[in-house]
Amino acid sequence: MKEQTCEQKYGPYPRAIPVPHLNKKEETPSDKVIQDAKTMWDIKSMPDHRDVGTPDEWIPRDGRLVRLTGRHPFNVEPPLEVLNKHRFITPSSMHYVRNHGACPKLNWLEHKVSIGGSVVRKPFEMSMDQLAAMPVREFPCTLVCAGNRRKEQNMIRQTIGFNWGPSGVSTNVYKGVLLRDVLLKAGVKETNMAGKHVEFIGIEDLPNKVGPGPYKDDPWGKTVKYGTSIPLARAMNAAYDVLIAYGANGEALQPDHGFPVRMIIPGYIGGRMIKWLKQINVIEHETKNHYHYHDNRILPPHIIAEESLKGEWWYKPEYIFNELNINSAISQPGHEEVLPIARNIDKEYEIGGYSYTGGGRKITRVEISVDGGVHWELAEIDRKEKPTDHDMYWCWVWYSYKVKVANLVGCKEIWCRAWDESNNTQPTHPTWNLMGMGNNQCFRVKVHMDKASNGEHQFRFEHPTRPGQQTGGWMTKTVEKPISAGFGRLLEVLSEAAQEAPLPSKSEKSASGAKLISMDEINKHNTEEDVWIVVKDRVYDCTQYLDLHPGGADSILINAGEDSTEDFLAIHSSKATKMLEKFYIGDLDSSPSKTVEAVVEEDVDPVTGRKLALNPKKKKAFKLQDKIVLSHDTFLLDFALQTPEHMLGLPTGKHMFLSSDIKGDLVMRRYTPISSNYDIGSVKFVIKAYPPCERFPVGGKFSQHLDSLKIGDSVDMRGPVGEFEYIADGKYLIDGEEHFSTCFNMIAGGTGITPVMQIAAEILRHPKDTTQLSLIFACREENDLLMRSSIDQWAAVFPTKFKVHYILSEAVPEGWKHSQGFVSKGLFEEHLYPSSDTTHNLMCGPPIMLDRGCTPNLITLGHHKDRIFAF
Repeated sequence: MKEQTCEQKYGPYPRAIPVPHLNKKEETPSDKVIQDAKTMWDIKSMPDHRDVGTPDEWIPRDGRLVRLTGRHPFNVEPPLEVLNKHRFITPSSMHYVRNHGACPKLNWLEHKVSIGGSVVRKPFEMSMDQLAAMPVREFPCTLVCAGNRRKEQNMIRQTIGFNWGPSGVSTNVYKGVLLRDVLLKAGVKETNMAGKHVEFIGIEDLPNKVGPGPYKDDPWGKTVKYGTSIPLARAMNAAYDVLIAYGANGEALQPDHGFPVRMIIPGYIGGRMIKWLKQINVIEHETKNHYHYHDNRILPPHIIAEESLKGEWWYKPEYIFNELNINSAISQPGHEEVLPIARNIDKEYEIGGYSYTGGGRKITRVEISVDGGVHWELAEIDRKEKPTDHDMYWCWVWYSYKVKVANLVGCKEIWCRAWDESNNTQPTHPTWNLMGMGNNQCFRVKVHMDKASNGEHQFRFEHPTRPGQQTGGWMTKTVEKPISAGFGRLLEVLSEAAQEAPLPSKSEKSASGAKLISMDEINKHNTEEDVWIVVKDRVYDCTQYLDLHPGGADSILINAGEDSTEDFLAIHSSKATKMLEKFYIGDLDSSPSKTVEAVVEEDVDPVTGRKLALNPKKKKAFKLQDKIVLSHDTFLLDFALQTPEHMLGLPTGKHMFLSSDIKGDLVMRRYTPISSNYDIGSVKFVIKAYPPCERFPVGGKFSQHLDSLKIGDSVDMRGPVGEFEYIADGKYLIDGEEHFSTCFNMIAGGTGITPVMQIAAEILRHPKDTTQLSLIFACREENDLLMRSSIDQWAAVFPTKFKVHYILSEAVPEGWKHSQGFVSKGLFEEHLYPSSDTTHNLMCGPPIMLDRGCTPNLITLGHHKDRIFAF
């Protein structure tokens, strides 16, 4: 009996005619035009409106694909409901796409692939016709982007990757030639393969964003090819089906999928399957290609962007992501799908989704839980793929589970998890990593009970995220974010890219019949010994939390006895949100008779009699009166106080909160001005703007807002706040306790120069203050050394009181007389004062610098923890 073809086994293949969106209204070509089209090229005159004016305008594309990186380059995933509709075989026009640049416009008749490298005995070049004339291998294979489900990680903490949802996965039937056959033709032997690799290089030229690389004998240029390599032993093993593919779903590859030829490496991540293949090299070692190292890595969760550049993390082989890990997702119910309860209470509802794994392993079961993982029920697997001759499985499975609608009453979440034949399963909690790759915790869909507009009760289902810049999803809400497994609770360090959300509303309070407390009563609890605050109409007694608060007691005390909803939601992390609930004591009685508007009087400086501009209890608007550009990304902002006679009212060492409404969200940040109480009538800040970049796609939200201010614009300010206050003559307070020092070691990183500079200015301003100061100022490049002219002037004018040393980590100029690299024990030993009972260390900078570079080295040099303070 003749063996069935793939199309007979898995077909008919779904149509692959893209339906472009012709304009922003998402109008499409007529149904007749789409139905009459035989191939995608029949509608090439109707590009998607987002491609018009880009290098890819020549490619017809489907407008339903969710664009993850804007118009260009083309990085997309299909809506989850499209995958759910087609299930096993994905239409080629709706397959996910990962492009790093413009799609190459190649010709079948002209394109050639070269086979060479130091291990190849008979190098040669093949045309596409020659390749297609070799023995054919055809089979279905699921391709998965390494970043599939990354947006869930970005909601924990921003990674350096963009927002893939759960549809960075698709399946086609691929046709081509086994790599093994081509290598045998080139004279490659199946012996002594240990350590050898097969390198694949694409045709496109891409920008080099990291410099010359670690290989001095083979430095990376300004442009680099996208390339990678796999072990020769895997390439030569017939069981692994490594394919040089030129067809998909019975047609030639589409341009976005590598036409005319690409690699298919079953069971591996998509990033290894080079598109627009140009070179195959068999070499004695792993490839030295730029993208092989600076892409597709799963680093330990404590390695953030800055730390990754140290210690050669990108080049450690143990962190490479090759073989897929096990994963699953729920596609049905869809996000925001509703299920009327009364009409369906005696029926069943079918839950469905996909699961995949790597290495040719078989998915053995998929389980569903509707009680938070206490009990798990087996789903039914629809296994369409036939195993290969080597008993390998290269495709996803789709599953279904029928749940009684009555059993969803009281259900908070639907969970799914899969198992494979190695008994690998999915973790309950995510483990954050810098590239956001391999995200595979149990997929969780929230179940809400709502009332429809017609008064009918219904279940509403909510997915964790939606792909790209689409809004919605329970993980976008601060109070819903899950614990991150790995090195502690990484939710404590949310980036600005994570979307904040309010605390549970009053109607969601945990205890019925909660005590109602009037604002008049709350106002009375405003001292360090008795601190109540209000957040979202919920009252909290924070007295016991003062010593535990990471931001210091002052940050709570300035809100004591007040409604601090806006301030709290603007700056606090998920951990703080959860911890706050421990101190809940009741609800605000918001009836008019119980609410008292506090009258705030201006404070007066007891020495000068001047009115103070700042108020710790109330935000005030300060108007910008001057703006001076200092460099390409740094500027000075000069704000007027209420009158030319007002004094700021900021003790030395303290800082203040600046806040503004940015696109509907209240954003608040701490800043230390470069001016002081001696600058009557104004307050000045030096600001470094952080625009969006590849590593931080959102950039610094508040710094960009400050950069956009025009003369006359206002910013709200409040303070003072902070644990440190310098008094005079070496005396200072930390958390209200008096200390004395004869020497201050000051270590500043980047914009962290401002608080230590404020203290240094106060000491140097008074000749009788004999406190000695030694400053180490660390930055990436010379232009980042803020206020350097003032600092150098201090060192020249006060040589016996103040000394400074600079260190740069990048772009060190020729003739640089200071240090380069990162802060170290040796640097501190050479330039700082030695440890003593009268030496105190003051630090301000990026957490990674303070926690890993400063504190451990200072302790090693004998400085006690009590003599180390970080702003």
